[in-house]
Amino acid sequence: MNKRQNQFVIVDAMAIAYKAYFAFINRPLINSKGEPTSAIYGFMTQLIKIIEDTKPHYLAIASDSKEKTFRHEIYDGYKSSRAVMPEDMIPQIHKIKEIIEALEIPLYILPGYEADDIVGTILKQTEALGIESFAITPDKDYIQLITEKSKIIKPGKTSDKVDIIDKAKAIEVLGFEPELMIDYLALVGDSSDDIPGVAGIGPKTATPLIAQFGTLENIYENIENIKSESAKKKLITNKENAFLSKILATIKTDVPVEFNLEETVFNKPDLEKAKSILRELELNSIIIKLNKLFGQEEDNLDVIDETEKHKFDSSNVNYKLISTEKEAEELAKQLLDSELFVFDTETNSLNVYDVKLVGASFTIKEGEAYFVPINPFVESLSLFERDLSERIEINKFREIFKPVFENKNIKKVCQNGKYDIAVLRTNGIDVQNFYFDTMLASYILDPDQRHGMDSLAETYLNYSPIPISDLIGKDKNPDLIFDVEIDKLKDYACEDSDITFRLYELFKKQLKENKQEKVAYEIEFPLVKVLEDMERTGVNLDIKALQKFSEELRLSKDSYTSSIYEIAGESFNINSPKQLQHILFDKLGLPPTKKTKTGFSTDAGSLESLKGKNEIIDILLEYRQAAKLKSTYADALPKLVNPKTKRLHTSFNQTVASTGRLSSLKPNLQNIPIRTDLGKKIRAAFIPRDKDHIILSSDYSQIELRIMASISGDDTMIEAFNNGEDIHRSTAALVFSVDPSEVTPDMRRKAKEVNFGILYGIGAFGLGNRLGMPRNQAQDIIDTYFNKFSKVKEFIDESINKAKENAFAETLLGRRRYLRNINSKNRVVRQFEERVAVNMPIQGTAADMIKIAMINVFDELNRIDTKSKMVLQVHDELVFDVRKDELETIKPIIQKSMEEAMPLNVPISVDIGIGSNWLEAH
Repeated sequence: MNKRQNQFVIVDAMAIAYKAYFAFINRPLINSKGEPTSAIYGFMTQLIKIIEDTKPHYLAIASDSKEKTFRHEIYDGYKSSRAVMPEDMIPQIHKIKEIIEALEIPLYILPGYEADDIVGTILKQTEALGIESFAITPDKDYIQLITEKSKIIKPGKTSDKVDIIDKAKAIEVLGFEPELMIDYLALVGDSSDDIPGVAGIGPKTATPLIAQFGTLENIYENIENIKSESAKKKLITNKENAFLSKILATIKTDVPVEFNLEETVFNKPDLEKAKSILRELELNSIIIKLNKLFGQEEDNLDVIDETEKHKFDSSNVNYKLISTEKEAEELAKQLLDSELFVFDTETNSLNVYDVKLVGASFTIKEGEAYFVPINPFVESLSLFERDLSERIEINKFREIFKPVFENKNIKKVCQNGKYDIAVLRTNGIDVQNFYFDTMLASYILDPDQRHGMDSLAETYLNYSPIPISDLIGKDKNPDLIFDVEIDKLKDYACEDSDITFRLYELFKKQLKENKQEKVAYEIEFPLVKVLEDMERTGVNLDIKALQKFSEELRLSKDSYTSSIYEIAGESFNINSPKQLQHILFDKLGLPPTKKTKTGFSTDAGSLESLKGKNEIIDILLEYRQAAKLKSTYADALPKLVNPKTKRLHTSFNQTVASTGRLSSLKPNLQNIPIRTDLGKKIRAAFIPRDKDHIILSSDYSQIELRIMASISGDDTMIEAFNNGEDIHRSTAALVFSVDPSEVTPDMRRKAKEVNFGILYGIGAFGLGNRLGMPRNQAQDIIDTYFNKFSKVKEFIDESINKAKENAFAETLLGRRRYLRNINSKNRVVRQFEERVAVNMPIQGTAADMIKIAMINVFDELNRIDTKSKMVLQVHDELVFDVRKDELETIKPIIQKSMEEAMPLNVPISVDIGIGSNWLEAH
């Protein structure tokens, strides 16, 4: 940006602060006192950059007020879906205002008006004075204010980049004069402000209309000259919304703001007041920037930029390349003499069943690491052009290091150890005494943070590791790892091990301080080898059955399609939301659903709300189910079968669900639909490996309700479980005041919804929706439930109060989920976290329980050396591929391991079934 003298600059403070806040949302800046500073840091960085670049003679700042505006009075829906300001941003806004005042920059706030209106009014006045003016904002609405004298500066993603929009550029980008931006927004609406616009009119329709007719008024005056009948109909139908939207989108330029140009002359302020605030906030890098901006002597500050991380420096570490067999043997001896070491593998693929081991790095103490480069090609390299002579051959690596990895007395540490263990197992090495995983430790300490090594290094060590793109380019083609210079690869690999070692030492202490060692050392870390074995074993698929099912689904889809076309009176693309909107809302006249950017919603929830309005809705839902089953399962699963193993290998993930539950990927087997007959057919395709095996399914029965009974100590619920009663029938009898023999299926269904709803903190509104009854009736049921199960109510209240005090909820074994907004003044945010506070101890304990059961089953099956294998885990169910001649041996082991995983005050029930496929067994 060119530097200009004698110009006026006005900044939209709130817009810049919000942009800064969300720029740091994944790694927020927090000082040593725990105070959030992201928005302050980002705002001040941008403000200083603006002053440096523009050298303004006049400088002002405008901000929104906390009061509602005249737009809210005109339209209740204005900004109605916009989230309330985040709790941790409120104190930052106050501090920003304090700093602005300390810097003696005029701050304009006017109750009942937005910053846009203040800026618009002031720009009109400076324009009348013939002064070149700039409004600094990321908000596109400001484009309407652009004239020959007034321009917009849009901050970029970094403080080094800004985008100046003058009149010529606005016309080039928009295709029409900037003042017509109001009319454009009147047509397309603005979802960020909940301005409705004209339903179904998007940018592609609006731009040519504006270019041809200009203003909204002129468009309606020439409505008969619009060629598109569809656009004409939408405009006529939504005329009221269009003119309402124009009013809402118009920035007022005549608001009663008291503005005196001379008061905005920008002079060097007395910096001490501003610097005092910044010192309290520990934003020392901003102080340095202010000193530099105003040519003031440097303060005596020992400081780094709050966003700047340490990076690799060879002078600070001792990373050694192991390039000969003798050096490898010496390293192996050193590792054998150690109590613990970190290791990390470098490979050419994430597919652990078809992977080449390129190297391994090791660390025994901080700042020191060793890298062993490996030639993974046993056969002749005549067709392989790369020179791998500096590397140790894979067979020799295995010979030297297998005794190290398989030594049961030496503890091994990794970041994402399941992958490294799998890579070595593929290469004939079975890692023993896997002790600690920094990725899993991070997950245990705070499940909602990011767990990748780079993120952990930045968050906990203030260190930015060497990116893989530095080695193999931005495309990140893993095969290019063979082309990387050996010294570069050494530094990259050794750094990984070194950082993992540093994280290990830090996390080990934190797990002890948080009393989370049991979750780490008895659940998550031992589970790694269990999951690796399950993934490697895989499961057999009946591909022919899936192909047959796919054809059935195709025929069903065709039949549904014909019916939909018949009702619609025309053929159209059913999968196109825009075309479906036209059929449902324009042609069939169905009541509109929630508003989206492109019209009215046609998502699943919206269609469900329209059931009974037209028979097309039920057929559309059936069509979508068939389409999803076909594409997601029947067609997709066979393609995921490994061509070498002929098995389906899912990947179990321990660090996704905040409750501690496992998830699975490629494919996701946790979400296979089982409530519909069509969905159940997918499970029927999971079959034993051969005729000598059978599928066994073992499933906890109502485990979460049993855990709730045990934790709450509710006598009525405990008695029902001790007596072996059907808990839903017993609940129905109590809630509806009837004898258990008089409970109808509908009563039991409602009681089941109540039982499980209570686990998730359901309220009268939610229960009423589920049961299809008025809210007051649902509240009566909840009140009756709590009267009958009084200690359940006490447990819920106690869980919420405890979470409010600690800012986290935890399981029986100490697994935590942090609830940082549970004391929020925002009711919606607070109530969500209150529900989590109730559910986490129950669902999280159930997750811990089945993981312990998995570890115990796995260890026992290995101890007796069976051929049977555990192959799947889905929620509260374990699936086994069992040799028929081992079935009677295996069943009691599974039963005992699951029932005794964790002691409760009620009996634990495990349902075991067998069959020729998963559906039969379940």
